[in-house]
Amino acid sequence: MADRYFIDNEPALAARLDVFLGKLHRSLADSPFAAQIVVLLLGGGYGRGEGGVYRGSEVEGAALYNDLEFYVVTTGLRTPEKLPEWCHHWAEEGHRETGIEVEFKILPASALRQGQPSMFYYDLVLGHRLVWGDEGFCATLPESLSDPKLIPATEVTRLLFNRGTGLLFCREKLGENEAEMDSGFIERNHAKAWLALADAVLALNGRYHWSCQRRHSLLNEDLPLLPPDWPLLKKWHTSGVLFKLHPRHEFPGTPFLSQRQTEMTQVWLRTFLWAESVRLKRIWPEADAYASDAARIFPESSALKNVALRVRDRLRLGSRLPGLFDYPRAALQRALVLLLGSPENDSAIWRRASSLLGIVPTSTPAVVMSAYRTWWQRYN
Repeated sequence: MADRYFIDNEPALAARLDVFLGKLHRSLADSPFAAQIVVLLLGGGYGRGEGGVYRGSEVEGAALYNDLEFYVVTTGLRTPEKLPEWCHHWAEEGHRETGIEVEFKILPASALRQGQPSMFYYDLVLGHRLVWGDEGFCATLPESLSDPKLIPATEVTRLLFNRGTGLLFCREKLGENEAEMDSGFIERNHAKAWLALADAVLALNGRYHWSCQRRHSLLNEDLPLLPPDWPLLKKWHTSGVLFKLHPRHEFPGTPFLSQRQTEMTQVWLRTFLWAESVRLKRIWPEADAYASDAARIFPESSALKNVALRVRDRLRLGSRLPGLFDYPRAALQRALVLLLGSPENDSAIWRRASSLLGIVPTSTPAVVMSAYRTWWQRYN
């Protein structure tokens, strides 16, 4: 019998989560802002019943692996005064009790009721566990949030962009001393990319599903839109699902991880350019062509809003990304494609990437990566 949080029967781990969720329920019910909260939902893998159960030489028995992702939905636009403090307290307490990272995100109910279709809303609405509040709340939300056919192609771009960024960070890790290299980080991000590459294809075909197991079964359907490496992507998806449900760190060493990183980067680049060609009806034969394309990457985004975002960034951060009328993430995507599609030791590429990131041209990788990471955290 499977537990509510995993596909396997793990009573000890399930009991640990039950105890923590029970504490959250009671604490929220007794809080002074309870009347201002509609629901508290557990999302992510554990909320969908597909949480990871880790077994390895570093732990005794089974352990939790993924982050716990909680969503606090409030009645009004203004966040209750004491709610951020409550979230911070229980994030720290949850980490102590479960051994994994615990995150709380606050959303006004109006954001969901007026929200546009996205992977985030789709996954949250259809794949969650109610911790506290109105059981019927999600049934009142627009049906459009639950229809995978309405997930826009820009969401596929975002998914691949984030997984490509993970590969970029893996490349950075692989450049470190082997004794200091975080193999677990690299293995985890490789597995995320295995999943995302095929998931992106499903989403472009309107066949995305909140369950990774269900998505895997859909890969054998007759899909009209297929990328050049489709057989390999299907094979990788098998490994990605296995890692998601039963994560393991094999610590294979730098040579193996580097070879796999090279292959995955090349396949990611071909898949990303293919997906962008489907979305924008333009073709880029190579990374340089995409990075150099002056046309807007997000033509549906309001030019006026994009200018306002850059003015805000200039005022708050003292800098802004190039491309005044395009959505800011366009500059990041150009930089990402350029970096992943070029040799690491090409100083000219690092200088071009720095210009795309709005910093003084430099061939110092550490400076470019720092700027990239800062902007990615803002626009991922």
